[in-house]
Amino acid sequence: MSKAALETLKAVNYDVTQEALVKNVNEDLQKVAKEESLKQLAEWEANQKKAQLEEDHDEFDDMDDDPVLQQLQQKRLNELKSRQQLEKQFHAQGHGEYREIIEEEFLKEVCGSPYVVVHFYHPEFFNCKVVDKHLRILAPKHLACKFVTLNAEKAPFFVTKLAIQMLPTIMVFKDGIKIEQLIGLDELGGKQDFRTEVLELWLSKQGCISISKAKERKALQAHHDSDSDCCHSDSD
Repeated sequence: MSKAALETLKAVNYDVTQEALVKNVNEDLQKVAKEESLKQLAEWEANQKKAQLEEDHDEFDDMDDDPVLQQLQQKRLNELKSRQQLEKQFHAQGHGEYREIIEEEFLKEVCGSPYVVVHFYHPEFFNCKVVDKHLRILAPKHLACKFVTLNAEKAPFFVTKLAIQMLPTIMVFKDGIKIEQLIGLDELGGKQDFRTEVLELWLSKQGCISISKAKERKALQAHHDSDSDCCHSDSD
């Protein structure tokens, strides 16, 4: 994220009326965050694809005199360096891990990154622990999105403002604004043993993460298998 974007994000007064989150977070922040979001995601996706083609540059040791291979090698090294810098930036913003936050940190966390996934949970609900397991797997895989969890019992203000009535609830925020939510496990097959790919597919449809076509097909098949199992179970 550019220095100007960081300055803008830091300048936002997170102590303003909290209801601004539900209605509209500062227009300037949204504009900067949107621009940075598109830029970051584009860079991240491009580098992820190119990273698959990277090989140990030692293989070119015997071809040092070939200018084309030298250019290719340098290009790959530059791309790797750029990707490492982007990864470092994401980690500095709290990406790359599944973290628990408290209500007082909610606005800062949600507004501090272009895409944020928040899991509202109850410590005694088993379904919430199931969701925790899958989000903990997904967080390191999708560095461009921030993944956090919040104890609903200790966040009464946002539970009320966001009209949360059932747990687990997963909310997706873009530029500080809620764009979608997943309530319970019904959309994931309605079973506690759903596969991580099914949740990953749902998140990709909301635009907060990107997955390959192969992963999408695998997730769709997993979802189909889960639905089939439910149907057989109901008929037994």
